[in-house]
Amino acid sequence: METQKFTGQDVWIPACGGSETPFHTRTGKYLLYCWNPGTGKHAYLDLSNDLILSNEDAFAALGVS
Repeated sequence: METQKFTGQDVWIPACGGSETPFHTRTGKYLLYCWNPGTGKHAYLDLSNDLILSNEDAFAALGVS
Protein backbone atom coordinates (compact mmCIF):
# COMPACT_ATOMS: atom_id res chain seq x y z
CA MET A 1 0.00 0.00 0.00
CA GLU A 2 1.38 3.37 -1.02
CA THR A 3 1.62 6.07 1.63
CA GLN A 4 0.33 9.46 0.51
CA LYS A 5 1.56 12.72 1.90
CA PHE A 6 -1.14 14.89 3.43
CA THR A 7 -1.30 18.16 1.51
CA GLY A 8 -4.00 19.89 3.52
CA GLN A 9 -6.16 20.45 0.45
CA ASP A 10 -9.21 18.99 2.15
CA VAL A 11 -9.00 21.21 5.23
CA TRP A 12 -11.77 23.80 5.44
CA ILE A 13 -11.67 26.32 8.28
CA PRO A 14 -14.03 29.17 9.14
CA ALA A 15 -13.14 32.18 6.98
CA CYS A 16 -12.05 35.64 8.19
CA GLY A 17 -9.34 34.26 10.45
CA GLY A 18 -11.74 31.80 12.06
CA SER A 19 -14.29 34.41 13.06
CA GLU A 20 -17.09 33.29 10.71
CA THR A 21 -20.07 31.74 12.47
CA PRO A 22 -22.78 29.42 11.10
CA PHE A 23 -26.06 30.93 9.95
CA HIS A 24 -29.43 29.88 8.56
CA THR A 25 -30.31 31.06 5.08
CA ARG A 26 -33.74 32.25 3.95
CA THR A 27 -34.08 28.91 2.13
CA GLY A 28 -33.48 26.94 5.34
CA LYS A 29 -29.88 25.81 4.86
CA TYR A 30 -27.41 25.97 7.78
CA LEU A 31 -24.13 27.25 6.30
CA LEU A 32 -20.65 28.28 7.34
CA TYR A 33 -18.40 30.38 5.09
CA CYS A 34 -15.00 28.67 4.98
CA TRP A 35 -11.49 28.98 3.56
CA ASN A 36 -9.22 26.21 2.36
CA PRO A 37 -5.57 27.15 3.03
CA GLY A 38 -4.34 24.32 0.79
CA THR A 39 -6.13 25.63 -2.30
CA GLY A 40 -6.67 29.27 -1.34
CA LYS A 41 -10.38 28.96 -2.15
CA HIS A 42 -13.47 30.05 -0.23
CA ALA A 43 -16.77 28.15 -0.16
CA TYR A 44 -19.88 27.57 1.89
CA LEU A 45 -20.07 24.42 4.00
CA ASP A 46 -23.58 22.97 4.37
CA LEU A 47 -23.45 21.91 8.01
CA SER A 48 -26.63 19.83 7.77
CA ASN A 49 -25.13 17.58 5.08
CA ASP A 50 -21.38 18.10 5.70
CA LEU A 51 -20.84 19.13 2.07
CA ILE A 52 -18.93 21.95 0.43
CA LEU A 53 -21.38 23.69 -1.92
CA SER A 54 -20.65 24.64 -5.50
CA ASN A 55 -21.07 28.33 -6.27
CA GLU A 56 -24.38 27.58 -7.99
CA ASP A 57 -25.71 25.62 -4.99
CA ALA A 58 -24.50 28.30 -2.57
CA PHE A 59 -26.20 31.07 -4.56
CA ALA A 60 -29.43 29.03 -4.64
CA ALA A 61 -29.24 28.41 -0.87
CA LEU A 62 -28.64 32.12 -0.27
CA GLY A 63 -31.54 33.07 -2.54
CA VAL A 64 -29.23 34.93 -4.93
CA SER A 65 -30.19 34.83 -8.60
